[in-house]
Amino acid sequence: MFKNYLKIALRTLWRNRLTTSINVLGLAVGLSACIVIFLLVNYEFSFDRHPPDADRIYRLVTEFKFGDDPGHNAGVSAPIPESIRREVTGLETVAAFHQESFEQIEVPRLGQAPILFPAAKESSSHMIFTDAQFFKILPAEWIAGSPQTSLAKPNQIVLTQRLAERYFGEASSKVLGRTLRAVSYQDTLELTVSGLVKNAVERSDFSYPAYLSLATLTSSKKRRENYGFDAWTNTNGASQCLIKIEPGANPDQLAQKVTKLIDSHSGDSSIEWKRWFSFQPLSDVHFNQTYANGLRIAHKPTLYGLAAVGVFLLLLASINFVNLSTAHASQRGKEIGIRKTLGSRRSHLISQLLGETLLVTVVAVLFSIALAELGLIYLSELIPSGVELDLSQPTFWLFLLAMALLTALLAGIYPGLLISRFMPILTLRGTNLFVQPGKIGLRRVLIISQFVIAQMFIIGALFVSRQLQYMIQKDLGFNREAIVTFRVPTKYFWISDQNQRITLADRIRKLSGVKQVSLANQSPISSGYSSSMMNAVRNKQKVAINVYRKDGDTQYLSLFGFHLLAGRNFAESDTTSELVINETLARQMGFRQPTEAIGQFLQYGNGAQIPVVGVVQDFHGRSLHESIQPTALMNNSPSSLSQFNVRLQTGSAQAFDATLAQIKQLWNETYHGEDFSYTFFDDEIAKLYNKERNLVKLTNLATGIAIFISCLGLFGLVTFTAERRTKEIGIRKVLGASVTQLVALLSKEFLILVGLAFLLAAPAAWYLLREWLNGFAYRTELSWWLFAAAGTLALLVALLTVSTQAIRAANANPVKSLKVE
Repeated sequence: MFKNYLKIALRTLWRNRLTTSINVLGLAVGLSACIVIFLLVNYEFSFDRHPPDADRIYRLVTEFKFGDDPGHNAGVSAPIPESIRREVTGLETVAAFHQESFEQIEVPRLGQAPILFPAAKESSSHMIFTDAQFFKILPAEWIAGSPQTSLAKPNQIVLTQRLAERYFGEASSKVLGRTLRAVSYQDTLELTVSGLVKNAVERSDFSYPAYLSLATLTSSKKRRENYGFDAWTNTNGASQCLIKIEPGANPDQLAQKVTKLIDSHSGDSSIEWKRWFSFQPLSDVHFNQTYANGLRIAHKPTLYGLAAVGVFLLLLASINFVNLSTAHASQRGKEIGIRKTLGSRRSHLISQLLGETLLVTVVAVLFSIALAELGLIYLSELIPSGVELDLSQPTFWLFLLAMALLTALLAGIYPGLLISRFMPILTLRGTNLFVQPGKIGLRRVLIISQFVIAQMFIIGALFVSRQLQYMIQKDLGFNREAIVTFRVPTKYFWISDQNQRITLADRIRKLSGVKQVSLANQSPISSGYSSSMMNAVRNKQKVAINVYRKDGDTQYLSLFGFHLLAGRNFAESDTTSELVINETLARQMGFRQPTEAIGQFLQYGNGAQIPVVGVVQDFHGRSLHESIQPTALMNNSPSSLSQFNVRLQTGSAQAFDATLAQIKQLWNETYHGEDFSYTFFDDEIAKLYNKERNLVKLTNLATGIAIFISCLGLFGLVTFTAERRTKEIGIRKVLGASVTQLVALLSKEFLILVGLAFLLAAPAAWYLLREWLNGFAYRTELSWWLFAAAGTLALLVALLTVSTQAIRAANANPVKSLKVE
């Protein structure tokens, strides 16, 4: 019987090659989107799921409140982990670790110069100082050594296989005892390899290429000072603490105990701020932007949204199958009638039709794997490098099997039930069962549903693109054209007794292609920031304000074109500090007019007072997701400023390249052997909106897929309608109807359906877009004309799709359609 069913299925599918091809293509596109989304979602949710007792593992994080401004930090003060390990009950294991990025690693060679390995810039390449407690919480598979012995003494290092192979060309116990030299900007460590662990197989945000003994830091007075091991109020995101709590312990109560204990150690601070501690679940680390600290964070709502998109696209493809199957159902009426007359049961007919659907689905699945691979290549800039199509993974094949069965069921059950319900006597008489009124209702609902989803995608794509364009083009309150930025090499950051950067800046100023040069600690707008609690007198009362600071030389204001509203630029001085503040800070200090702030003072917590000498127009110091912060520009000695800002003369791209080549030559003469890496300031601003840029690309892709699949469904419905009304079209043509009139007759109904879909899609899209735009402090308007443009686009696409089949039906020979009469 199975062989007979297979033969019938193959013959039927081959006879209806066009319909089969459309079904395979629609399902393949929908399934490929689901595969890519599954791979991405599965990848992101696989982080830190493997440690034993993962539900009892937390990261201790620090919460702040500066006046009215909240603050968050993934790190803790360095002395805290050891203190809570001794004094807080309910903690099973406490593991402190300190992230470090070395400038280079040197591998000594007998009688030869050492091999130098420059440090990678990615945060995933950071090494950590820790001890055996770390591996009690996050175990590793040891090839040589052990947690108890390999991290017990100063200057020990444990390597992963990957790093051992890089440094020594092998990853075996033979590397134990080999030495390394780790060079940072403030220290050089002579290290001995004491252990070797396997490369991590499971994904984790706490997987590092090397582990240095914590005793390396604690045994040295200088390093204890550098890492703040005696500073209870200093918080550094690189100094973190993992905790495994005892079974049944309450993390919120433990956090209160920790806060109380640390308050007793740190004492009162003269700065008006509050600090407390929270326990962040391990499962939350990969998804919480609040404590990102340089980690690549996944956005859970986006992942859920992508999963919903995948379901919608698969549903759209299944709807297509239903529409096309029912559109051609009448062609199989006599076949079904004969088989019923010869004794076939309804269950056999349904099984036959579901088998045909499963066969189409299997073919679509094979094509979808190839399409998914192409999709991963197209989206390579958007998705993490670890997302890949690995055909050796059982979970992938289980997912694919589930999708194939689900799709076959969704797409095949309704046509199977519908066709198997045909009455033999009517089908053998040639009665067109689809003439009965009301039978097209479900298909109308399906096509409306398709275009509701498609038009929501179209509207979303238009508005997301518009918001991105708005953010990139908005006036930020300063110049950004033809400005290049680059930084002093890391190891020179804190060297203030040398004048290389000052000399280099002077030499760059003399180049004909350079208009202006300024030294600063950062650009006017950036993802990072520095802030300090400062006191101001408002209405005769002292008010604490969290002031965002940007340090620069006297050229900083003029190079970036800040608009000075009152006062003057700060004067050049190595000893006296002055402030130029923005309007927001002046208002928070209690001044209605910018001129009122001139001559007033802001006071640090240590009592140092700094005069306000100027007020500039408000400018955006961070992305447009956030409102403008109270900001102070402060003069500082050029020798302590690490960023070069170079404004080039207006000219051609070739002139820019020539000037940059000259700057590179001067750089190489100043900083021998250091890479010269520059960024155009407008590109730096654009990077702040990479997430939105990626969203635009994803939305456009999803919109294209939704439109494509929806048009296939529309094609199926117009095919069905033309088939149902074949004799009517023939009669109308004989009576003198023109092709234009017939096309209008067939198209009218479908355009109404698309228009109705727009009326349903527009309010839903408006609500979702309004919620999305609420995440931006500065945003574009929800303009009505963009909704109208989306609706018009959907109507034009639908009209084009319908017209092709309608024109074909209208041009058919009426003699053929009426000959049975």
